[in-house]
Amino acid sequence: MHILVCVKEVIDPEIPSSAFRIDAATRTPDVAGAAYVTSVFDANALETGLKLRDAIGGTASVSVLSIGKKSAELILRKALGCSANAAVLVADDAIVEPDPAGIATTIAAVVRKFAREGKPVDLVLTGRQAADVEHGQTGGMLAEALGWPALTFVSKMHPTADGIEARREVEDGHMLVHARPPFVVTITNDETNQPRLAKVRDVMMSNRAKIPAWSLADLELTPADVTPRVRILELATSTRENRCEFIDGDSPAAKADTLVARLRELKLV
Repeated sequence: MHILVCVKEVIDPEIPSSAFRIDAATRTPDVAGAAYVTSVFDANALETGLKLRDAIGGTASVSVLSIGKKSAELILRKALGCSANAAVLVADDAIVEPDPAGIATTIAAVVRKFAREGKPVDLVLTGRQAADVEHGQTGGMLAEALGWPALTFVSKMHPTADGIEARREVEDGHMLVHARPPFVVTITNDETNQPRLAKVRDVMMSNRAKIPAWSLADLELTPADVTPRVRILELATSTRENRCEFIDGDSPAAKADTLVARLRELKLV
């Protein structure tokens, strides 16, 4: 079984909020020196895929895909260090401000390229939503682009005699679903799919691994195929104004009377 896990490079969410800025012209975060990490739910998806591969055994494998800038190689190497079998980066200057539809189209083209190369994909795993824009739409659009079924909000997966059993988290509990590949899965977090720690030997090997970089042409796509259907028109951080007033008075009772009067004036009581 060939499992394809999709991961996204995002700004480290642990940066101080005071350091976070938005570039109004490009409508993107502008945080000097910020570290980039794997989107949290994508990290859960990777761990789920690795556990499923290990449970299946044999020739089962996990390939990791990222679509973005050359810098995304870092999170791909981290995935290799966690024992993923292979990684591929899709980087093309024509992919500008990608929306979920463009990303889904690109992933579907990667799946078709793997099939042409004799390495057909059986399962595609994505995070339930990205840690930055949180659209949560790529998985469903990808299933539509491939013509495959989709399972959403999955927390656990294990092989059965004739397919995969998946646990879906729903509003009032969970649902067990049996499915036969191929299909698309969006992964949510669970105590069982927290990212593993990489072994030193695997990290050293990942640093030497060759990660192929595919362009749109390699995927038999054109820039028009990934033109955003939805654009972010404005992006801004919320602003808060804080004010502090000191209540004066000759005694605690006088201060209390002044406080009550002020609260009534502000229509807070």
